Amino acid sequence: MIENNLNFQKEKEKWAFGSLILNFSLTGLKFIFALITGSLSLMAEAIHSFSDLVASVISLISVKLANKKTKEFPYGLYKLENIASIIIAIFLFFAAYEIIKEAFFSREEIEVKNIEYAIAIMVIAMISTFIYSRLELKASEKLNSPVLKADAEHIWADFLASTIVIVGLVGTYLGYNLDKYASIIVALFIVHSGWEIFTSGLKTLLDVSLDKEELEKIQNIIKKFPEVRDIKHIRGREAGSFKFLEIELLVNNSSLREAHEIVDKIALQIKYEIPNIDSVFIHYEPIRQKGLKVGIPTDKDGKIKDFSSSTNLKIIDIDEDYKIKNISEIEISKDEKDVSKKAINQNLDMIVSKNHPLDFEVRWDLARAGIVVWETEKDSYKDAIEEVIKSWKKFKEKRGKRG
Repeated sequence: MIENNLNFQKEKEKWAFGSLILNFSLTGLKFIFALITGSLSLMAEAIHSFSDLVASVISLISVKLANKKTKEFPYGLYKLENIASIIIAIFLFFAAYEIIKEAFFSREEIEVKNIEYAIAIMVIAMISTFIYSRLELKASEKLNSPVLKADAEHIWADFLASTIVIVGLVGTYLGYNLDKYASIIVALFIVHSGWEIFTSGLKTLLDVSLDKEELEKIQNIIKKFPEVRDIKHIRGREAGSFKFLEIELLVNNSSLREAHEIVDKIALQIKYEIPNIDSVFIHYEPIRQKGLKVGIPTDKDGKIKDFSSSTNLKIIDIDEDYKIKNISEIEISKDEKDVSKKAINQNLDMIVSKNHPLDFEVRWDLARAGIVVWETEKDSYKDAIEEVIKSWKKFKEKRGKRG
């Protein structure tokens, strides 16, 4: 797990550094050729690329710092990624504002020279930003990194802006002015991307819950453990690329050592199946049932059967005074695993049967759930319950004398 986190961290740093190199190169080229050609749109795009460069520096710094843990910040600085993504979103808003201002409020008419050079540079910029933004976006999804996603969206916005600049330059070359009509579309794309990044980062900073699908997946993982009788609650939040879980469970009334082993296995299984889990805190409570809940597999006539030949499961609740409080019945198939599964779901303490189950997996699941299998020669479930109550009464009396 630690090795995986380190690998993810190195991958994020690699992509953030690559973004910095790309934006540094494009900013330099655009500034140089903006001065050579006198193109105002190319100069504006150079300024836009400079904002990308600043954003890339922020991304790289935040990615490097986010995984550091100190005494003052024992849970890490993961949220620096989300803070950085919000800052990048603000840069996106600023870039959109600059495009709109340049398109609609500029009063200067500037003659563009050597326009072919400007178009060539913008084509190079368009192709490079398109390829890198798509690759970085895939990497951000794989690494679950909000800052890489924000940076990829920012570079994508640069690609769109480059496309608009090319349209404007070609239009200028052909004698048409198309910049201000197309740039508003680009600005809206940029604002949309910025808003998504901003709201996502803000929600994480405010500890918004994990999405419903992920919580359900975690719940299904926990339900695979027969020792767990109930899930009281699951809470999850994100910080940067990582997730933190708080879970409260009711587990079968076993020893502290066994209960601790169970929750350790649950935590490991969650970390194995759910990516980027930093920590899983599980609070568990043992079930303290004062009475006795007994299940008896029977046929349709009420005669006691074994696990593989029964069609019904009678459920008898006995209170502390050895009195029967309630008798209910559920249908079961002639299958040991079905009997075991329903017995565990019913939170039984004991199953009274003609024989123990033959399937080792069934025996193991029942043992882990703390369900005792009691063999009886009785045919009537009423006679079997009497037998159980007498033995339980003697057991409690002996234990009372010892205490």
